[in-house]
Amino acid sequence: MPKQPKQRQSTARRNPNGEGSIYQRSSDGRWVGQAYVLTTDGTRKRKFVYGATWDEAHAKLVELKSRSQRGIPVPDRAWKLADYLPYWLAAYVTDLKPTTARGYESAVRLHLIPALGSKRLDGLQVQHVKAFMDDFRRKCLCCTNGLDQIRPVDRRCCSVGRCCERYPSARQIQFVHAVLRNALQHAMREELVSRNVAKLVRVPSPRYKVGKGLSVDQVRKLLAASAGHRLHALYVVAATMGLRRGELVGLRWSDVDLDEGTLRVQQTVQRVAGKLHVLDAKTEDSEAVLPLPEVTWLTLLEHQERQQTERAALAEVWEDHDLVFPSERGTPMEPTNLSRSFARLRHVAGLPGVRLHDLRHTVVSLLMELGVPPHVVQAIARHADVKVTLKVYAHANLDAMRQALGKLDGWLS
Repeated sequence: MPKQPKQRQSTARRNPNGEGSIYQRSSDGRWVGQAYVLTTDGTRKRKFVYGATWDEAHAKLVELKSRSQRGIPVPDRAWKLADYLPYWLAAYVTDLKPTTARGYESAVRLHLIPALGSKRLDGLQVQHVKAFMDDFRRKCLCCTNGLDQIRPVDRRCCSVGRCCERYPSARQIQFVHAVLRNALQHAMREELVSRNVAKLVRVPSPRYKVGKGLSVDQVRKLLAASAGHRLHALYVVAATMGLRRGELVGLRWSDVDLDEGTLRVQQTVQRVAGKLHVLDAKTEDSEAVLPLPEVTWLTLLEHQERQQTERAALAEVWEDHDLVFPSERGTPMEPTNLSRSFARLRHVAGLPGVRLHDLRHTVVSLLMELGVPPHVVQAIARHADVKVTLKVYAHANLDAMRQALGKLDGWLS
């Protein structure tokens, strides 16, 4: 039987599966590396890296394969920020309160997408974010967003060539940066990016202003001016319990136990984007049970009787929502209407610079002056941190500080 000729073995070496390959692209001379790697949709797909030299493409390919071997998937699509940010809003921000969600949406629509929307999510660098924040700090909001186009003609500025130089505040700068940082952190959790570059960019911290509390004499003037008004009890509750505006409007009779003399804040009312929203209390600490002072308890008893008479007289149009301080038809009161009511009240009382929220600060400062321990005042004010309580008191209690420093006069003289 004749011998079969031996097959010549090929001297070419093939890369093992998963090793990938590198070749030079004839169109532009760039080097291209490719390999099958794990992607975020759970499958293995061919991904490409590019370099000006073989060594550069090889280094990127090694890193690509190394990440896949460590179980870190590669994004299955090349997101641009203009695509990813709306996706993030739909997936994440819907769980937030309406006021917060609206703020996030505005920051994305007005600032982030116009400036960074063309950038690839996985290609966003620290210098991109830093340049954006620097530009944002220097831009006039009216010029960039056209905010004054809906104003009367005689009040327009930037739209008619008179730049008002309304630059973003430190709080606005911090907020826009926080929105971008939160979006990139969400992308990290979805393993679309390996790091959050926004965290590496520092922005100035805003200095929050804390309103001053009122004196006892000023509170008496306000309550005297409100005597006989249908919202007199609301102002008594604000001055003695320290409730926020939305909490006052959202307070229900089911949250008030007049037999036990207690009150629990469980909901708040806010208007967002043209709609009135009834929301849960700000935090779990906000829902603490609070004892009613006697003056507040007696005022609420009288208010309940007056409201029953009012409801009976308006039975045909009254809509019962169990609210302690409803509108004149029983529906939730517009928070802005309460602010207007207080504006008229402070004018009558001769206190034009006082805000409704100052009554809340008054409760904190007066309790601290009476020697109530800070942690008890924190529980009554329902602050998340006792530092907030102390900050309000330190800002409001100028007279106490003057008295304390005045003691130095007697000691030094």
